[in-house]
Amino acid sequence: MKQKLMSLITFCILVSLNSNAQGTFSIHAGPSFPLADFGDDDIYDDDSGLAAVGITLGGNYLYKLNNKGLGLNIGLNFKFNGLKSRAKDDVEEIIEDGFGEDVDIKFYKYINIPIIGGINYTYKASEQISLVGNIGIGPDFMKVTNLTVEVDNEEAVSSHDLSTQLAYKIGGGLLLNDKFIISLDYYGLGKHRLKGEVKYENDPSEELEDLKLKVSLLTLTFGIKL
Repeated sequence: MKQKLMSLITFCILVSLNSNAQGTFSIHAGPSFPLADFGDDDIYDDDSGLAAVGITLGGNYLYKLNNKGLGLNIGLNFKFNGLKSRAKDDVEEIIEDGFGEDVDIKFYKYINIPIIGGINYTYKASEQISLVGNIGIGPDFMKVTNLTVEVDNEEAVSSHDLSTQLAYKIGGGLLLNDKFIISLDYYGLGKHRLKGEVKYENDPSEELEDLKLKVSLLTLTFGIKL
C-alpha cells in the first residue's frame, strides 16, 4: 500500500509543476481494445481474458528537456473493460443448463490503472502539425470486480485481490495546433496473478484457484493540453 500511495503522490507533485513554462499537462479519453489472450472469448481456454472493447481515461505531464523536442513524461490512466457478449452468453448457457432457468448473473469487469513514466519526442512537421512518439515503464494496478451468481434466492460472490505488475507503453500520434492530441498506444500490462475467494450466504467461503492473466491493450485517445 505504501508503494502505491507514493506512486500517486509522485504523479500529483508532477501535475502541480504544470505552472513551469517547460511543463505541460494534458487529459485524454478514448476506446481501449484488448489484444491477444486478453481479448480471446474462448471460455474453455484458461488463458482467455474474454475482455471486450472498453474505455480509457487519463492525464499526462510532459517536461521539456530541450528545444529539440526531447522530454520526460508521466501518465496516469484508468482503463475499464467488461466481458464480450459471446462469452457472457456461453457462460449463462452452461449455468442455466446445470441449474435451471432461474439464474441471475452479474459479471465482473477489469480495471487497470497503469502509471507510466518515460521519454517523449516531438517533431514539429509544420506550424499546425507535430509528430509525437513516446516509450515508458511503470507499475500497473489491476482489479477484477466481483462476480455475483444468484440461484433460487441463494447468492455466491467471487472477489479477487488487487494485483500489481511491471508494465510498459509504446505509442505515438499527432499534436495539432500545439493543443489537440491524437494518440495510438500499445500497453503491455504484464501477467497478473489474481488471488480470490467465493463467499456464500449460508456456507463457509472458499479460496479460488489463482487466475493468471496476461494483459495487453491498444488505445486510441483524443486529448487536449491544458
